[in-house]
Amino acid sequence: MLNFHGKRSAVSSTRTHKKTRADSPNYKASPPRNRAAGDKMGDETPTGWIDFNDDLHIYQPAVPLQGSAKVAGFDLDGTLIKTRSGKVFATDASDWQFLYPEVPNKLKSLHQKEGYKVVIFTNQAGMSKGKTKVSEWRQKVDSFLAKVGIPIQIFCASGGGQYRKPAPGMWDFFVQNYNEGVAVDMENSVYVGDAAGRPNSGGKGKKDFAATDRLFALNAKLPFKTPEEYFLDKKPEKYELTAFDARRYLEEARAGKVTLVSPPTAALFSQAQELVLLVGPPGIGKSHFVKQHLLPKEYVHINRDTLRTWQKCVAEADKQLAAGKSVVIDNTNPDKESRNRYIQLATKHGVACRCFVFVTSIEHAKHNNKFRELIDPEHDHVPEMVFHAWKNKYEAPVKEEGFSEVVEVNFVPSFTEKKHEELYSMFLLEK
Repeated sequence: MLNFHGKRSAVSSTRTHKKTRADSPNYKASPPRNRAAGDKMGDETPTGWIDFNDDLHIYQPAVPLQGSAKVAGFDLDGTLIKTRSGKVFATDASDWQFLYPEVPNKLKSLHQKEGYKVVIFTNQAGMSKGKTKVSEWRQKVDSFLAKVGIPIQIFCASGGGQYRKPAPGMWDFFVQNYNEGVAVDMENSVYVGDAAGRPNSGGKGKKDFAATDRLFALNAKLPFKTPEEYFLDKKPEKYELTAFDARRYLEEARAGKVTLVSPPTAALFSQAQELVLLVGPPGIGKSHFVKQHLLPKEYVHINRDTLRTWQKCVAEADKQLAAGKSVVIDNTNPDKESRNRYIQLATKHGVACRCFVFVTSIEHAKHNNKFRELIDPEHDHVPEMVFHAWKNKYEAPVKEEGFSEVVEVNFVPSFTEKKHEELYSMFLLEK
């Protein structure tokens, strides 16, 4: 647990709550304090900074806030404030100013005249990485709140899990626990953020660093505006979303447009002994494919994640082929060199070697990996550099390498729980 004990002004308490590990991304998080299941936050909601767990930190103003059907949600940096120094990251607690002069009056109007609850949802990964001093950040927020002069709830995601935008965890947590049970009027609420996927942000010739805020709003089903649209009444600009859109992919899959294998006549297994070599980036569903289609046919599953080295994989495959077993090699096998050692092994034992190449994009693989991280906290994170390394080494497999057949495999998603399907359909990648 990180120790977030920054100096506070106008705060009645700072509470730290035991870390709660969710067993699914859409779980209904328990509210702070020891409460019976189903209890509402109500008048007993603690105020000040509440460290709900290592990844989620909440500011609850001391002024009592009623639940509201209309919610105006905002990102913080680059949306409400910017640095005085002109640097990307603040140099200290005083290095901030309003993004536009219109910001404070608009926020006041929302709260005092228009009947909105104002809520900030901000990613602050620098906290968990030790790059951001928590005490200085909270002092900066104190100063911001004092100048605005209205009660504002703040939700801060410091980690990379379900609460980090664009995943809707912070929004879901707010709705479930911090709006007094009042249903949100989604059509008349709004979310404003600067990470909007614009290739020419604000007409300044600068590209948005990501589309995180726009994707967060899409996932939460909130209307979205950029700071320029919201505070300056600028016209909407062109934008780009992430390269992989799970919504469209699922629609195509449901319509039967995504076939498992190509050619469609290709057999998933053989009655004769063989060696099947899988090719594809991490996180694309190779192991799931093996468990669903080949293990029931008594293929021996060989995987480097289990055996740790390719040498041990080759030795185990040699042993199982000598015993008359069919074998499936479930590694990434991006290049001819990594594949050739298994082709030679199949030749040695006089069996066919088929290649199953997973043709799904790298972006799709990243989405699948992020999805697995969110539904299974024990799932290992695949670093960005691993995907880049695989892409740089990749050589498309061809029959001439020595394969008896090269079969293309598509990822066809299936779900045992509706909430998992709903999560999968969301935008989970920031870029």
